[in-house]
Amino acid sequence: MAGKIWYTKKNKKIIFKNSPCVVTFQDWKELEHNISTQKDMKILKNCDVIIDDGIFQAIGENESNKIKNIEDYQLIDASELVLMPGLIDCHNHPIFAGSRANETVLKSQGMTYEEIAAKNGGGIAATMKATREVSKEKLSEIFKTNAKIALSRGVVLLEAKTGYGLNPKEERKMLEAIYHSYLGEDFYELPAVAPTYLGPHAASPEYRGLDNYLQALIEDLPNIASMGEEATKKGIAFPLAADIFLERNYFSKEQAERWLGAALQHGLDVHIHSDEFSRCGGAELAAELARRIEQTASKKRIKGRVLTVDHCQYSTESDLGRLASLGVVAVALPCTSFFSRIPYVDAKKWRSSGVRVAIASDYNPGSSIMNNLWFACYLALSHCAFSLPEVFAGVTINAAIATGTEEFYGTLEQGKKASLVAFEGNCVEDFFASPIGDHVKHVVV
Repeated sequence: MAGKIWYTKKNKKIIFKNSPCVVTFQDWKELEHNISTQKDMKILKNCDVIIDDGIFQAIGENESNKIKNIEDYQLIDASELVLMPGLIDCHNHPIFAGSRANETVLKSQGMTYEEIAAKNGGGIAATMKATREVSKEKLSEIFKTNAKIALSRGVVLLEAKTGYGLNPKEERKMLEAIYHSYLGEDFYELPAVAPTYLGPHAASPEYRGLDNYLQALIEDLPNIASMGEEATKKGIAFPLAADIFLERNYFSKEQAERWLGAALQHGLDVHIHSDEFSRCGGAELAAELARRIEQTASKKRIKGRVLTVDHCQYSTESDLGRLASLGVVAVALPCTSFFSRIPYVDAKKWRSSGVRVAIASDYNPGSSIMNNLWFACYLALSHCAFSLPEVFAGVTINAAIATGTEEFYGTLEQGKKASLVAFEGNCVEDFFASPIGDHVKHVVV
C-alpha cells in the first residue's frame, strides 16, 4: 500500500510528533571526506518535526509543545515511524512508450543486453520506435504516471532523462513533454524534477554514423539550453543537464568529449553513462573535464558542473579516485545488474577510492524495469556490500549533490525546504524491513 502524500503547497502546517528515530546527516557541508560512516549520521530520538509553509521550522524533542496554535496543524502520531530526508533518484529514464517485456524472457534464455540490442532492432532502438509514435501529450501522461509511482515510495526529487527520440526533433519532444508535465494546476502532485538531455544515447536511424548524429545534436544544443533556462526561470524544473552513453558499440571517449565540452560551454551540468560493459574512459574523461573547468571537491560552481559518472562496474579504483578530489559523484545502479545479469559494483573498491557514492534505480523499459529506488537500496546493501550509512547518504545528500540540488534537498535541517519520508519502524535498520518500500506511511513533498 502506497504512503499518504502530503503536499506542502496545500498542507501548510504539519507536525510529526514523537518519532523514535529521525535520521539525517550532520555538518555535511564541513565533511572533509566523501565516505559516509555511522558517525556522520545524526539520529534524533523522541523527536518532533514541525513543517510550516513548506519549510522545516523546528526539529527536536518536545518542539511541538512550544506551538501555541497547535490546532492549526495537521498532527501525525510518529511514535511508530522512522523519519528521514525524502529520497532522490538521481538516475532515471521515466519517459518512454512501449514495452520490452520480451527482453526479460530473452535474458532468461541466456542472451545479454548487448546481444539483444544488436538483434532485430531490440534494446534502445525498440523503445525509440514506440516513443516516436506517440504525441508529446501522451509522453507527458506517461511521465506523470511514472513520477507519481516514484513519489509514492518516497522519491521527492527525480532526475529524468530523455534518450529515446534519437534525433534532435524527437529528443526535443521528450524534453518538452517533461516540462509540459509541470505546467498544469496539479504540478505540485509530482516530485521535483532535474531533467537531463540524453540525445546521444544510441545511434540515430536518420544519420549515417555516430559522428554525424552527434554533430546534429551539438548544432541544436543552443535551442535545448535555451529551453532549459526558460524552464528554470519559470521555476518548473532544476537546471538542465546533459548526458551521453560512453560505451563500446555506442559513443567513444572522443565523441563524449565533443558533446560534453559543448554542453559545458552552454552552461549545462553533465553526467556520463560509462564503464557498464567495459572500461572505456568515462571516469578519466570526467576528471579531464573537471580539471578543465577548474572544478574541485571544495570549489563549487553554480552551473556548468561535471556532476556524475554512472554505472562504473568496470572503473578501476584509480579511476574512481580521480573523481573523489574533483567533486564528481559515482552513481551505483544495482537494479541494472539485477535485471540485466551483469556484475554488481564492488563497494570495497569504491570505499577505498574515496569517491562519493550515490545510488539510483536506473528505471527504464529494458535493463532496469522496476521503478523502485527502495529495491536499489536493498541490492546496494545486500549485493554490493555498501554500508547502511553509505546507502542512506546515497539516496539523500549524495544524490542531492549528484543532481546539484544539495541546498534544497538531501537533509532534514531547520530552515530547509521540507521533504521527508516516514516508514514503519523504531530504528534506522527498519528501512530494510521491506526491500520494496511497502512500509512507507507518509511522504512530504
